[in-house]
Amino acid sequence: MPKIPNPDTHFASLIKQYAVLDALPDTDIILSKAGIGIPQLRNLMHDGQVETVWSTRLAGVNGVGFSIEPGDTSPAAAKAQVFIKEMVRSYDFPAIISAMMDAVAFGYCPVEIIWNTAGSQWRAVDFVPKPPEWFYFSSTKELMFRSSVSALKVPEHKFILLQNRPTYQNPYGVKLFSKVYWPVTFKRNGVRWWTQFLEKFGSPFIYEKFSKGASSEDKDDLLSALENMISNSVAVGPDDSYVEIKGDAIRSQSSQVHEVFYDAQNAEVAKAILGQTLTSDIKGYGSRAAAEVHYQVKADIAHADQRLVAEAFNKLFALVTLFNFGDSLLAPRFVFAQMENLHKDRAERDKILI
Repeated sequence: MPKIPNPDTHFASLIKQYAVLDALPDTDIILSKAGIGIPQLRNLMHDGQVETVWSTRLAGVNGVGFSIEPGDTSPAAAKAQVFIKEMVRSYDFPAIISAMMDAVAFGYCPVEIIWNTAGSQWRAVDFVPKPPEWFYFSSTKELMFRSSVSALKVPEHKFILLQNRPTYQNPYGVKLFSKVYWPVTFKRNGVRWWTQFLEKFGSPFIYEKFSKGASSEDKDDLLSALENMISNSVAVGPDDSYVEIKGDAIRSQSSQVHEVFYDAQNAEVAKAILGQTLTSDIKGYGSRAAAEVHYQVKADIAHADQRLVAEAFNKLFALVTLFNFGDSLLAPRFVFAQMENLHKDRAERDKILI
């Protein structure tokens, strides 16, 4: 029987968390060029566009029903299914699944198993995704915890590791949020300059002529009168003065440049996270076909996220089944409900084919 870690304890905790050296470097070129890490990527959630599109992506896994199916049709498999269902009854699945999606946002996510024993039975009473920045990979690609004392190898059968498209050279996986770091950064700076532009050029430019013999005092008084006019919409001056309100057409075009730039960065964020922007790029042409393609892309991404999450739960169920029922029984499976997408044109096509 495999050795099970100490029950009812968290191996990874805030008290133990600390930075250590001698780690396998993360090969994410965007992080290395910008000199940032996962904590800085988390700050991207303060951006409204990132929050919106990321919530949409989370809905692809959190908004879908699921079931726990037996490993096979045997009575023993049905018994294991009942055991697993009872064990996970208290799980906060929406919170757990949302936290698991850190693996997509930040490349990887270790999920800690909180074991508990009751008699001869071992139960995973909780399944807790931990911040990936608390961990790193050693030169032998073993998952290590950043401890206040030293680097600690995580105990066996204590963590389930989720990784988003890892490679031999990069066990840290692909970080989706690193792809949107520069678009969000550019957009934030662009909004700052846009605000300054609006403050400077948003109001009409008021121009008044004065005679060649006007004194400096007359010019200062005239300038003060114009400033008051902007504030109060009223002004007084000599009967021979001339006030002209200039509205530069180029000013409107310059403002549109800022807006186009802002929308372009939002489109990049949507493409990176959702794989499509729908109306942002199709410009009104072929919108129906584009919408169908974009819907299919979104569905494919949701299925990939579901497979990542389901794999983690299936590994957990396999461990629980091994500890309680032995290695000869197929473990129950975590299965997301697949909603059949029935389009009118597809139904008509199938009818004709039949």
